[in-house]
Amino acid sequence: MSDEVDLEDLLAVLSPAEVQALVDEMAADPDDVHIPASVRTAYRCEKDSTGDLNRDSLINCINEIALNTPDQEEKVKFEPGLKRGKVYVPKYNDEELAAMAKQAENEESIRLDPEEEAALSIATLDDIMALADILNTNPQDFVMEAYADPLQYFEPDPPNTTKPEEILEKIKNNDSNTKDVCLNNIQGMSEKLICDIFEAIRGNENLTKLSAVNCDISDFAIATLCSSLEQNSTLKSLSVENNRISPDTIADLFDSISSPNNGLIELRVASQAQQAMGYRVECRIADAIKKNPRLMKIGMSLEFKEVAERISKHLISNMDKIRIKRLNDGVAPGAGVKWTAARTLD
Repeated sequence: MSDEVDLEDLLAVLSPAEVQALVDEMAADPDDVHIPASVRTAYRCEKDSTGDLNRDSLINCINEIALNTPDQEEKVKFEPGLKRGKVYVPKYNDEELAAMAKQAENEESIRLDPEEEAALSIATLDDIMALADILNTNPQDFVMEAYADPLQYFEPDPPNTTKPEEILEKIKNNDSNTKDVCLNNIQGMSEKLICDIFEAIRGNENLTKLSAVNCDISDFAIATLCSSLEQNSTLKSLSVENNRISPDTIADLFDSISSPNNGLIELRVASQAQQAMGYRVECRIADAIKKNPRLMKIGMSLEFKEVAERISKHLISNMDKIRIKRLNDGVAPGAGVKWTAARTLD
């Protein structure tokens, strides 16, 4: 076509240096791993070769150049303790300033008296050890506490806005949208209200998860819960940690969920007022768990390793039964999981 430009005519106009620069620019590709590293850039060294590499001669040449090159004159002479040039002043936004002020306030609140700070700053390790001996504490722990970093402040959890009375009505009415109930850290609930909530669980067919941590629950309310769990097959997860439940009542709770009508698969009862349950109660709990073919997760502290091993083996056996049943039903491993294809280098 007449509109096309002849490349030969364009190249004839360019000088040899311009043609070489154009070739170097088009051939250079820093990301191409298939060409030598020397060809990946547009720079071409046109100096004559100086022969084979002599490392000692090269080092001596570099040292000679460095020694003979005069130092650049300083605009401001060096003086100890004097900052030359513009001093950097960090800039903070409002959130960072508020966080820094809060941290300083917390550090100030945990600071010792000036006399104690001064005494501790000049105290030697022997003085710290002697003070630990006077206080009848472990010297190693005392030294670690004496030289510990400032305490880190964590924001408290927001208050639980759940209204127990409304939850009770929804559970009684078998509300289909009420599947997960969280009563954690709600103080002031009467024992009658807690018992009514646990009693309403008996006939509920929609609630699957109930959490009542740090609610000051007593043995009487748990006894009501035990009778309800024996007839409830919908609830799958239950957490009553950090309450006032006695060890024998905890064992009764595990006995109740071993009923064939119960469907619970996760139970958490750790951090009660009395944590040491004793060998008799732990054996009762282990015997009740071994009768339960559904339970897979428990949260509690056990003192005796033999009991913990028995419980762990049975929980693993329960999970393995579900896996075998899934395979017998024809469900392949990983069915229903969305796999992501592996990425290649291309």
